[in-house]
Amino acid sequence: MTDPAKIFLVDDDVLAQIMVGDIVDQLGHHFSFASDGASARKALEEKAFDLVILDRRLPDTDGLLLAPMIQAEKKASFIVLSSLDSPNDQVLGLGMGAIDYVCKPVEPVVLSARIKACLAAHRKPEETLLSVGTSLQLDTSLRRLSVAGRTETLSPAETRLLICLIRGVGQPCDRMRISMAICGREWVYGDRTIDVLISRLRRRLRGSSARIITVHGLGYCLIEEE
Repeated sequence: MTDPAKIFLVDDDVLAQIMVGDIVDQLGHHFSFASDGASARKALEEKAFDLVILDRRLPDTDGLLLAPMIQAEKKASFIVLSSLDSPNDQVLGLGMGAIDYVCKPVEPVVLSARIKACLAAHRKPEETLLSVGTSLQLDTSLRRLSVAGRTETLSPAETRLLICLIRGVGQPCDRMRISMAICGREWVYGDRTIDVLISRLRRRLRGSSARIITVHGLGYCLIEEE
């Protein structure tokens, strides 16, 4: 028997909170919600969810800006539930990684079917081990880095940053994308958080063929030297 899923709604619409809560309860899963982006970021930092349902029009942000944070470490799937129903909006949401885009208003029976389909398709065993060649291995569940014959435990932020770089190995990753992945917010000029974390990771990778390079004007890139 499949364990109950943890479903997290990010929506300030009270009627949507009631509807989704009732649906999740009927499906036998666990439900929680946040009414704004700030509360959602805090919950996403502290807990793991199987499925996140995002509204676009939050009081303090566009819900889609939470997408990189959802995907970076926890690897939860997410659905967009929004009154923004234009083709461009739907393409944007799906392009950001949503597994479904549900337009408001929606009948409860339809949303219930969408949730069941998404859970069935995406509740897979998590990939907890990420690697770059034979020189670097990261256990994301334990935040444990194995490199150059030694093992170190990373901070949550270091882990999220390294996951972001590993998944895009060989490709530059800009500050905006990194900031969304590690902090769940847009990068602000003058913020040195990323620089500090990059410096820490570079020290941790010493002695390995994996290296973080600066790509001027584009960001940072993880490479494996021959």
